[in-house]
Amino acid sequence: MDAQNNLLVKFADDITTSAPVKSGSDSAEAEVESIQNWSEANQMTLNLSKTWEMVVHCGSMKPLPAPIVGIERKSWLKLLGVTFQENPCCWDLHIDDLLSKTSGRMYILRVCRCYGYSADQLSKLFDSLIMSLFYYCIEVWGSALQKKYLDRVDKFFRRAYRYRYTAKSIKISEVIEERDRKLFSKIVSNPEHALHELLPVCKQRILRQGT
Repeated sequence: MDAQNNLLVKFADDITTSAPVKSGSDSAEAEVESIQNWSEANQMTLNLSKTWEMVVHCGSMKPLPAPIVGIERKSWLKLLGVTFQENPCCWDLHIDDLLSKTSGRMYILRVCRCYGYSADQLSKLFDSLIMSLFYYCIEVWGSALQKKYLDRVDKFFRRAYRYRYTAKSIKISEVIEERDRKLFSKIVSNPEHALHELLPVCKQRILRQGT
């Protein structure tokens, strides 16, 4: 059991830990026990009823690790607004959630149209109310999308454009590429960026002058 490779992330009063399973060795339960001991030693309470476990796997035939005692195992988890599923290639729940939220916000645009909002005003509202949903963490879930997900989102955008709720014809694949490029540019240009250390080492090339 090797806990050195475990990743522990704290955000506000939430803690997320990731424990890779290698060669049948699982350090997740020991990690949870360590967090519990730390909480008790610091006069804090760990609420196990709001603590869940998810085993990320790709449908392998290998047996899954034993469940952690006292913690419910789930097939999906929502972290900071992004819904992850046990199969890392599956984003059905996240896309369902996104499109469900857009339906509620589109009602606001329909009401505004009834009150006489212009096409330009509706388009600005669409950008602020609808596009903000898709921009959020798109660098995380966007790169994993398969065609079936892209088609569902593009269908929504086509309908919004057809009914003139937005002045732009939008394709989610282009949005993903644009946001990825912006993020990559920030990472490369800023050595203090949290993701900068993940970049490969730059190779120095010596150009020979022609004789």
